[in-house]
Amino acid sequence: MIKIVIAAGGTGGHVFPAKCVSEQLVNAGYEVEFIVDQRGKQYIGDNVTFEVTEQEINIKSKVLLILSVLKNVVTNIYKFIKNRPACVIGFGGYPSFAPVASAQILGIRTIVHEQNAVMGRANAILMSKAKGIFTAFENVLGSLRNSSRLSKRIRCVGNPTRFDHLYKNSKRPNNSVFTILVFGGSQGSKIFADIVAPAICKLKNVKVFQQARQNDIDKLKKLYTESGIEAIVSDFFNDIAELYQQSDLVISRSGASTVFEIIGFRIPSILIPYSRSVNGDQDANAKALGNGTVVLNEQTLTINDIFNTLERFIKNPTLLKNLSEKLPRCRANNYEFLNGVEYVLTH
Repeated sequence: MIKIVIAAGGTGGHVFPAKCVSEQLVNAGYEVEFIVDQRGKQYIGDNVTFEVTEQEINIKSKVLLILSVLKNVVTNIYKFIKNRPACVIGFGGYPSFAPVASAQILGIRTIVHEQNAVMGRANAILMSKAKGIFTAFENVLGSLRNSSRLSKRIRCVGNPTRFDHLYKNSKRPNNSVFTILVFGGSQGSKIFADIVAPAICKLKNVKVFQQARQNDIDKLKKLYTESGIEAIVSDFFNDIAELYQQSDLVISRSGASTVFEIIGFRIPSILIPYSRSVNGDQDANAKALGNGTVVLNEQTLTINDIFNTLERFIKNPTLLKNLSEKLPRCRANNYEFLNGVEYVLTH
């Protein structure tokens, strides 16, 4: 059986697409080992069909980070010499660097996949020696698409998502009450409790699903109850796919996985890019949706900005429909990725 190693970690944005591809490869008959760090392991879950190996990445300081990565490079070199995989695929993030770099030192085929509209640091270093440079978006900043040496290896495969199988039959809801889905991810989500929620509370006759930080849950529940708004607030939703399909609008950050889920479900959105994201990738992700979303600046955002935008949508539902129709038709297809892997393995 042909063995493929997949490496990702740090955030769900890296792990979710990597997990999707891992499952797809297993279904296609490959043996898969998933290398991840402790932070990323929480996003994998227990019911998996592939081997999961945890590696230590110390992010307490730049020195410790570099030392832990170098240690993992050496460890993976010995490991790959003993049990040589046919290909190593990196999905970005610090935990992906050592396995891919080790494979490149040994002359093993490698692939890097960039989920964001800006090439990440690990992928930017590794892509020059990668046999395949896979991107989620057509034009990724920093991918050097104009370089004749690299352009032939760049392949847009979309961003594999956990709900790929649901998109085809997904339909927009016909709610009697305007329903809003709010989630801010793990980065800087305080703004969704302090600005977004109070703005929603100025509205009438709306329903809210809000994913929030654990220490904001009680405050938000009290706020919505006092405002007479039906709201379900939780730190995690197991049925997020259903909530996408039940909601008229999403308010969220613009991480790559979220952006491609919005594309897949064709759901109108208000995006608030995380202003401190590395390389400005969240800004670039949001801009990649063009006129298919409303983008608000976190630095200048006010309660009235959110309120006025929501009120405009509620009073004129046609605006929501226009957003859905203007979303790009990016290839968020897991099978596109599999085809790319098989091409790299045979060429």
